[in-house]
Amino acid sequence: MRTILFDFDGTVADTLPLIFTAFRSTFQQYLHRHYTDEEILAMFGPTETDILQAMIPPEQLEQALDHFFRVYAEGHRHVHNPAEIALMLDRLREAGFAMGIVTGKGRRSADISLQAWGLDRYFDVVITGDDVSRPKPDPEGILSAMKQLGARAEQTLYVGDSDADVLAGRAASLVTVGVDWLPVTQKAGCFQPEPDYLFTDPGSFTDWVLGNEKAGTR
Repeated sequence: MRTILFDFDGTVADTLPLIFTAFRSTFQQYLHRHYTDEEILAMFGPTETDILQAMIPPEQLEQALDHFFRVYAEGHRHVHNPAEIALMLDRLREAGFAMGIVTGKGRRSADISLQAWGLDRYFDVVITGDDVSRPKPDPEGILSAMKQLGARAEQTLYVGDSDADVLAGRAASLVTVGVDWLPVTQKAGCFQPEPDYLFTDPGSFTDWVLGNEKAGTR
């Protein structure tokens, strides 16, 4: 394997708590209702902009979007991404792997997180929900990333924390890796369908990848 494609939120970025906070604050401000993490998670699939567009009255949408992205960006000043994620990415980069992101989040929020936490330097391609017409579990984003990287299915992994990630990876004929190594993930390790492999810490995943690479196996 020479290419690893990752989901973003809950996989390489501990951003789910920041997303929940930004949505909750926005809904409280403009809908005057408290939403739980579970209710917000159930909305996932479309980009943040599309979710808000469906929920917020049109005349307030622009203000609500500004509010959401301001709260989301500010959250990065108080939270640091786990060091073990950077170590994983450093080791994979040093070993010569091409790496990319395929995420359902919008470009604006992806850029906020990538730049705030210095993650942008690791990835050769970033496909967001704004770049596809069919979100995960459709494989459109994965196939687009593979095309840009010149990656072959038999040499590519897709890594994520949700059922949609597993389904999208399988639809692209990739080996799928489920992860449950951040404090907040979408599935907490309970996948349906099950991924090909499951890891609960980045170090073990990296050791496995590098071990397979050295052995010349997929």
